[in-house]
Amino acid sequence: MPAWKLAANAAFFGPNRSRYTQFGPERTLEQKLELVAQVPGLDGVELKFPADFAEPNRTAALLKNYGLLLSAVNVETKDAEHWRHGALSAADPVARSRCIDRLRAGMDTAAEFGAAICTTCPLADAYDYPFQIDYASAWERFIDSARLAAAHRSDVRLCLEYQPHEPHAHVLLENVGKMLHVAAEVGLSNFGANLDVGHAVAAGESPAESAALLAAKGRLFYLHSGDNTGDGGDWDMISGSVHLWHWLELLLVLEKVGYDGYISADISAKHFGPIEAFTANVRMIRRMQAFMDRIGSDRLADLVAVDGNVPEVFEFLSANLLGEE
Repeated sequence: MPAWKLAANAAFFGPNRSRYTQFGPERTLEQKLELVAQVPGLDGVELKFPADFAEPNRTAALLKNYGLLLSAVNVETKDAEHWRHGALSAADPVARSRCIDRLRAGMDTAAEFGAAICTTCPLADAYDYPFQIDYASAWERFIDSARLAAAHRSDVRLCLEYQPHEPHAHVLLENVGKMLHVAAEVGLSNFGANLDVGHAVAAGESPAESAALLAAKGRLFYLHSGDNTGDGGDWDMISGSVHLWHWLELLLVLEKVGYDGYISADISAKHFGPIEAFTANVRMIRRMQAFMDRIGSDRLADLVAVDGNVPEVFEFLSANLLGEE
């Protein structure tokens, strides 16, 4: 399998807050990067905009000092101070303009730091109650804003990351179908998806199918690795710890479609340290890749291609993974 470059979202090396408590202490950017650099097997790091770029020269120096490449700029667009009633979809033109300007600035920062990806998870574009928003108008504004932001420059890819819930009952961009709809409506080649595997699971999807659909339209630009229990929550668990078969299937599809971008990671370290959590995540991904190499992904793909072949597929997989009886 390809040796995909692995990265980590540095935000998860700081405090992890839930509705009830906070896991982990506050940390400076330097403290977070010092921890990221201790995770074996990471090639890059994903940083938040604008917070992590308040002093660009210092950020550049820290990345160089810790030997880390910037995999993506992750733009904050859910701050309730500015976007309590939507960001990309906001009816307030000031709020909308602020969101578009921030995304454009994030794209500029990505280019300055040699990164090709700017990503955001539009969680402010959401609702809780019936009759809370005018859906048609909100979607029209959402798509128009995404188009205006992506058109800012063609040398940086703007990615949206879909998620079904949190912090609201319904997020507008909640599944792969809506992601594909937005991409088609925006119609720009540098606009696509950041596929968060855990979010796909939370949305009731097969991550492999989601990746295949996005890749078929040339919209699979970036990945967030992780796992979830599948109950709709976003628990940011270690990759393959719950959905091992789905993860193996995803790796098979990523190889088949020729995905060559980063696999970053959003992993919540609530009950152990971030170094331990992200190290486990890296090792799980690499070991799953090694397993696929060992059994032969081409052989597995040939088995999958035969209709009604599920028993043979799982005979092949289980015999190689678990051994004979």
